[in-house]
Amino acid sequence: MAAPQAPTGRAPRVLITNDDGPPEPGHSPFVYPFAEELARSGWEVKVVVPSSQRSWVSKSYLIAQETTGQYYYPKGPDGTEGEKTDLPRPLKEGEHVEWILLNGTPATCSNIALHSLYPPGSFDMVIAGPNYGRNTSTAFALSSGTIGAAMSAAISGVPSIALSWGLMTHYKPPGKEIVDAAARVSCDVVKRLWELGFGEGENKCDVYSVNVPLMPSILDPSPEIQWTTMAPTSYQRLFKSISEAPAPQKDEGGPAAIPQDEDENATIKEGEEDCLKMHEEHLSRPLKFVFAPEIGALVNPTPSSLKEGTDTHALLGGAISITPIKSAFAAADIPASANVAQKGLKWRL
Repeated sequence: MAAPQAPTGRAPRVLITNDDGPPEPGHSPFVYPFAEELARSGWEVKVVVPSSQRSWVSKSYLIAQETTGQYYYPKGPDGTEGEKTDLPRPLKEGEHVEWILLNGTPATCSNIALHSLYPPGSFDMVIAGPNYGRNTSTAFALSSGTIGAAMSAAISGVPSIALSWGLMTHYKPPGKEIVDAAARVSCDVVKRLWELGFGEGENKCDVYSVNVPLMPSILDPSPEIQWTTMAPTSYQRLFKSISEAPAPQKDEGGPAAIPQDEDENATIKEGEEDCLKMHEEHLSRPLKFVFAPEIGALVNPTPSSLKEGTDTHALLGGAISITPIKSAFAAADIPASANVAQKGLKWRL
C-alpha cells in the first residue's frame, strides 16, 4: 500500500515512541520491525524512546530528574547491532532511521520530541508502540506507558495512535512470520486511520488505541478488524512483600506480557490470605515490597465476563481492535441520590 499523503501532498511525518525502550530481544522486540516497515512504506519516521524499559508508568513525568539522551543508529535483523553517539551523525550503510534514547518516561519522550528536539510542526502524528503485550481494558490502559505517551502527544494537539501487540496464550513467543505480519497489518491500520482522520468538535478522537493479537488470525490477507469500546476492568494486588517474591525481571515486559494462568476466584482468595499474612509480618520487620502483579484474571478472563463490542472480547477472538478515546477523564453522571435537579447547582452537605 502506497503511503498516504499529508494535506500538502508530502508523505506524513510520524514520531514513534514506546515504553519498552530500544530494541532488545527480551522486552522490546517489536518497535524495530514496525519502525522499519513504516519507513519502507514511504512515511517520514523519527524515533524517540526511553533508554530502558518504562512499563506501567502511565502518563507520568520524573520532574526532579535531569533527562539526558544519546543518538542510536540501529541495524541488523533485530536492531540490536547499532551504535550509540552523544552527537548526531550521517546515516551509514545498513542504517535507515536515526533514533534518540532518553532516560525518561514515555510521556517525557513524547513531549521532549514534540517541543524540544525538532522544529515546531515537525510531526503530523505520534505512534506509541508497538507495546510488548496488549493494552485492552481500563485496568491495563490506565497503567500503560504506551497509552500515556500517546495521551501526552494528544494533549499537545498532535493526533496519536497507541499500538499494542497482544501476546496470546498458546502462541508465545510468537514466530517471525506472525511478527512480520503484525508489522504489515499495523502499518496498514495506521495508514487507514490517518486517511480516516480523527474527527472534529465534540466527536473528535484524540487517540486511537489499537490492539493486534499475535496469533495466526492476522496471517489472513484481510484480518478481522473491529471498532470497540474499552472493557471496564480492575486489578487487585500489584505488590508483594520482598520476602515472598523476587524482583520482576526486565523481560517481563508490559502489563499483559507477564504469563498468568490463574483462576479468578482462587486468585482473589489467595490474595486476601496473603494480605493478612503480610500485615502481621510487617508489624515486626521493615516495610519492603516489589512489583509482582497478580493479573491472571485480566490476561485470561472467563468467557462469561467478556462483553461483545469491547477491546478484550475482540482481541481474545483473534480480531484487531480499534478503540477511539479522548485525552480526558470521562464525565460521569451525578448520583441520583444527590438530589440535584441539574448540573451546576449547589449541593448541601
